[in-house]
Amino acid sequence: MFAQLEEQLEFDFQFNCPYIEAEYYREGAQDLIRKLVPADLLEEGAQSLPLQRARFADMLPLISWSELNKAPCALSALLLCKYRLNACNFFYDMVSRWLLPQKRVNVEVFFASDVRLPHLSDDLLSVAEVVVHLTSAQDVEEARRNLRSLETEVRLGVASNYHARRILEFKGLSTDGKTAMIQEKIGSLIQSHSKDFDPGIFSQMQHFLVCVRDDFKTLRDYHHMSRIISNLHSLRKFIKQNVQVYPSKRHVVLKFLKTRLTLPGLKEKPVLGILVGLNFLREHEVFETNHLICAIQKNLTGVRFVEGSSFLDKGEPFLETMYLEVEKADGSDFSLEEVNRVKLILPEQIKGHIEHLMHPIFMPRNDEEVLRNIMALSRQIRFVGDMPHIIISFDQQKGDELCFTVILLRVQAENAPTVQELFAAKRTALKYIPDRVRRVGHIRKKYVKEATVFRTVLQTDGFMRADHAIDLYKAREFILNEVCRVIGEVRDYNGGMIYKLSESLGALKSALGGHSDPILVEKFFYALTPIEMRGSMDTEPLKHFFLILQQAIKTESLQKRQEAGRVYVVMPGKKMALDALAIPVHQLVFFFIEIHDAPYTGYMYLTDVKEEQQKFLDALRSFQ
Repeated sequence: MFAQLEEQLEFDFQFNCPYIEAEYYREGAQDLIRKLVPADLLEEGAQSLPLQRARFADMLPLISWSELNKAPCALSALLLCKYRLNACNFFYDMVSRWLLPQKRVNVEVFFASDVRLPHLSDDLLSVAEVVVHLTSAQDVEEARRNLRSLETEVRLGVASNYHARRILEFKGLSTDGKTAMIQEKIGSLIQSHSKDFDPGIFSQMQHFLVCVRDDFKTLRDYHHMSRIISNLHSLRKFIKQNVQVYPSKRHVVLKFLKTRLTLPGLKEKPVLGILVGLNFLREHEVFETNHLICAIQKNLTGVRFVEGSSFLDKGEPFLETMYLEVEKADGSDFSLEEVNRVKLILPEQIKGHIEHLMHPIFMPRNDEEVLRNIMALSRQIRFVGDMPHIIISFDQQKGDELCFTVILLRVQAENAPTVQELFAAKRTALKYIPDRVRRVGHIRKKYVKEATVFRTVLQTDGFMRADHAIDLYKAREFILNEVCRVIGEVRDYNGGMIYKLSESLGALKSALGGHSDPILVEKFFYALTPIEMRGSMDTEPLKHFFLILQQAIKTESLQKRQEAGRVYVVMPGKKMALDALAIPVHQLVFFFIEIHDAPYTGYMYLTDVKEEQQKFLDALRSFQ
């Protein structure tokens, strides 16, 4: 019988080293086959050949374990199965790592070979043996308990690549193992000859695997990480194609991946993965993780960033891809409705959160201007009962600090505390940096007019808008309120117009409600020309003007509206010359703004004459 077996076995050994005897390995494989395959199947003529082949196919995979004796002892695990790439590696990993789940056993022998049994199967087969050493009675007992379940998992894994991956992931695949599976998955995408994937995806994969931390790989399965890599590659290609067609336009592409993170203790939590691809139009534009989180939280309340989940790829100039995950604070899953809502709104929010870095401005303070301002305030105070006057001037920005100069002029009563003493006596967030104190005159030759000049520094964090621009008006208002709290009521000498504009802007925002982007409302308001119209016009016409702008942005087309007393027109494009119409300055309000690098121009013609309105509309059409 063994002689017959010798002729039936065919081995595909390709040893180029002359010192290795292939016959030695052939004998080892034959010995394993004798232990695994029933003797009657190896005998020719014992049964009809079709019956033998069918019986052999039903038996695969064949797995056998040696008897477990008293510790210390060796346990031999044998396997014969249809050939599958890395099946023997799976068999080795399962025995060595999961026979005793709490520790890795010592493997004394590992043998694997590919063989053929022509009279039993046309398939290439794999035969393997793993011998492990068990040192204690406790290890032997635990191995005896785990053998049945381990054998079931081995049978599934060696027969199916899918089941092997799922079993290893469930048991906690090492990062090295996941990396190998990711490489295999990405390789299969290339072999699928899809137009979406080219060899450049390997560079994307390598960059991703090198940059993400080990704990990122540990918490996520290989399938999800493969999807991240393939989608990042697709986003980058799509952005490049769009930039080639429309190089001066901002392009933002999104992809959402719902998944679950496997936490220690096999607990899972649902998260939403967000992939972003975008292009930059200027040299000093920046968009990073914190910008994306701010944009997301504007549209999804109660969500937070999953620490350690971000990946940023700035591999090429003016092009960027990013991945991060968010979770709900209450641990619940994201609904399809929530994902679809964010999918519609987030691209525009991202465009509004791109930060523009600027070089710091060097502008030494002009002391001559300070003296002129002191004298101007001195002329405003003529009576003892006049309230203090103040001028607040922005000096410069140093890193994350805003520097202001404050000039305060008041009537100083005898034995009254100085401004510095008042600031020291009250707790305030305003930093007082003394500069100078001057007496600039008297009232009734008895009461002193005193000018106090001091500097103050504010952190930019509290005055940052959603688009990462610093709101100096808000910072100035904060200084004014703090001075009033410390000194008492003061008159803001150079802030009257600012206060009026702030009041008009607040009324416009209230009229529009919370559904409009406040940054867009501010850009629209401060773009209105003539400037005096910003504070003098009623809120209702401004509201209609803004709503027409929103419609023009949405449709990317000209929008108009006629009503009693005025006509509105908003269109994409730059400002047109309307001098030929000879419209009086007080009858024409217009704006020109760029929204996500697209220009928009709007006109509001104040006239109740229908013929004049129509003439105005006809003139605009002729310019297009």
